[in-house]
Amino acid sequence: MKALAVVLAIVGAFLVQTLGGRYFWPIRNYLDLFSLVAATFGLIQGRQAGMFAGAAAGLVQDAFSGGLLGLNGASKTAVGYLAGIAGHRLVVRGWAGRFVFFAVATAADLAILAAIGQVLERPTVVGGPADLLYLCAANGFTGALVLNLVDRFTVTR
Repeated sequence: MKALAVVLAIVGAFLVQTLGGRYFWPIRNYLDLFSLVAATFGLIQGRQAGMFAGAAAGLVQDAFSGGLLGLNGASKTAVGYLAGIAGHRLVVRGWAGRFVFFAVATAADLAILAAIGQVLERPTVVGGPADLLYLCAANGFTGALVLNLVDRFTVTR
């Protein structure tokens, strides 16, 4: 069941990111839905699910972005793992807490991508400092919105 949820989330992220980004440029430039998939599964279901979701989402992103295969896979795997640790240790509730969680997860993803790029001598350039802030803010808002929707439609007993 978890694997099906991961596959559906990745397909949804792919469709919104590619099709929505084609017709609406802010989605292309200021959202990284694949990192949200990794962070959400890590937060909700733990480290292993976060790592699995992150690896799969990152590899799909790499396959269709034309970049180096495995770069996003490695960064999203780490983000999913770290989100799983944070989800186990922290109580992330409310809009503000979730916004900060997803903004920090996005910043961690960008930092990991930059570090891997430096090691491989293939620096990854996302944009200027304002672009990074917009990306973190947009991912923070979108992640908080998605997690609130998941909470609303998930039945817990």
